[in-house]
Amino acid sequence: MNFIFNAGANPELDKYLIDKIKISNQLAVLMSLVGLSYTVFSVFFYPPLTVYPVFCVLLSFGAIALNHLGLYYISRFILSTLVILLAFLYHGFLVQPGEEMIISMIVIEFALSVIPWILIDFRERTLLTVSLVACYSLIFLQPFANEFLSIELDSSLFRDGFLNIASFGFAILILVFCLYFMQNKNQQSEKSNEKLMRDINEKNMEMGQQQADLEKNLSEIAKARALEERQNWLTRGIADISDILRQDNKDIHSTLITSIVKYIDATQGSIFMVNENDSDHEFLEMVACYAYERKKHFSKKIEIGQGLIGQCYLEKETILLKEVPEDFVNITSGLGEAVPTFVAIIPIRRETSVTGVMEFALFHELEDYQIEFLEKLGQNIASFFIENTMNTKTKELLEQTQSQMEELRAQEEEMRQNMEEMHATHEELLRKEQQYVERIEELEKETSQSPS
Repeated sequence: MNFIFNAGANPELDKYLIDKIKISNQLAVLMSLVGLSYTVFSVFFYPPLTVYPVFCVLLSFGAIALNHLGLYYISRFILSTLVILLAFLYHGFLVQPGEEMIISMIVIEFALSVIPWILIDFRERTLLTVSLVACYSLIFLQPFANEFLSIELDSSLFRDGFLNIASFGFAILILVFCLYFMQNKNQQSEKSNEKLMRDINEKNMEMGQQQADLEKNLSEIAKARALEERQNWLTRGIADISDILRQDNKDIHSTLITSIVKYIDATQGSIFMVNENDSDHEFLEMVACYAYERKKHFSKKIEIGQGLIGQCYLEKETILLKEVPEDFVNITSGLGEAVPTFVAIIPIRRETSVTGVMEFALFHELEDYQIEFLEKLGQNIASFFIENTMNTKTKELLEQTQSQMEELRAQEEEMRQNMEEMHATHEELLRKEQQYVERIEELEKETSQSPS
């Protein structure tokens, strides 16, 4: 039975059409039972009309076959008009020419005209319109059919007998059945809609969660990308400055400050280094600057602890100035003069040893990673100058040592020559002494041999 009810219900079809096909199969089975009942009734009371309910039974199963073949539009049209056609024929043959129509049969026909509304969806307006026109045409053509369809039959059973009451009851049963179908369909639709709404809400929640996860992932990707870009920016800047430090450049301070100012998009910059020539008086001296107004530094010397630069050197910490006084410094361009909005003062230090200070003036605030970049540069530059100073001192000491070694070699050679001269003089003295001794001995011998 389940196979019959689901005949032609292809899952690829629209949901509403599948439901209508299943209902049409169920109604076809019911119509076959109605036709069978009419057949039995006709055999006992109106044998000449037996062929029509038999035909109704065959068409009912034929409609199921049509659904199975995919001809569900034709199948539902047949089912919409089949039973009303059967009632139309019965009514036509029962009423003799000149007799009045049977009210109970008319009521049955109007009750059967509700069937198209059950089998056909409102979205199928063409099929619904054709089926309704066919049904109501049969009803309104009934008087004309009564004149042509004529067999001598006794219609009193339908007019005054028990079939009259049974016909009204059948009409009511048809309406109740149709209403039940509609109510059941509405209930199924409500359940389907509720399930659909639950599914939609679940999908919405799932999609909302997926969207939240996607936004979170995108945010994490954006953060990772921004972090990577910042890291690449920092690494590239460190590499560029390291290349400058490795070059043999006599004007390295100017090259450094120019490169750094351009890289961080600053407008002004300067480098102050500790003066090493005067060990008794330590101070900071500007060794290079970029785009500074001449009035900025009347003197290129800054005492330790004097101003922000001297304080930065003393405290060995970065100083960030976000509210720049109007008289701090002016940035001059072809458009006039303006006060920067941000100043960064970075110590040039390695561990606790500070060798200088860098100062930058900008029209925009530096990010944390840019400050980190400048502090890293300060460490690298400090390491370079400390190592460079140590190498210079080592070179000077080596040159001094070599000079002293050469002097020692010269002195040693002079002493060797002096020793050789002294040795020669000593030998000469010994030789002369030997000659003197021999001469004295000869004189003494001559004296002893002479007569007294």
